[in-house]
Amino acid sequence: MLSDRELAQALDAQVDAMQAVLLALESERDALARRDGDALLDAVSRKAASLAGADDADQRRRALLERLGLAERPGRAGRSFSADGGIGQRWQQVLALTQQCRALNDANGQLIRGQRRRVEGTLRVLHGEPAAAAEYGPAGEQRTHRTQRSRAAV
Repeated sequence: MLSDRELAQALDAQVDAMQAVLLALESERDALARRDGDALLDAVSRKAASLAGADDADQRRRALLERLGLAERPGRAGRSFSADGGIGQRWQQVLALTQQCRALNDANGQLIRGQRRRVEGTLRVLHGEPAAAAEYGPAGEQRTHRTQRSRAAV
């Protein structure tokens, strides 16, 4: 049936697009871990392009579902496809890839936040400010270790 094949193709395109996003996120993670600025810029560029491709594939799938008069989720469509045509399996693959991308994007965000904290700490030291957040002594009193050296003293 034509609609089965069209939806299968749309889902295959969406799977391909999500795999491209996942690869770009993996490149981003590797560049972040290596602290390689050039590789990071390249990865971010590829991530933006792959996200645009994934969004385009998702819009095409949604438009096809609307044209066919089907529910939003192909795996739960109210209409029966000829032996499902692998539609449900393809949809589950899209969902799994989306979840993987979300988790990897969150992990990359954690790496970025950690690196940012280290850079900010280094800048505080260079400006003669406390290197770390407040510490607490055995009795619970707040202690800070302030260095009085400034950049000019180095």
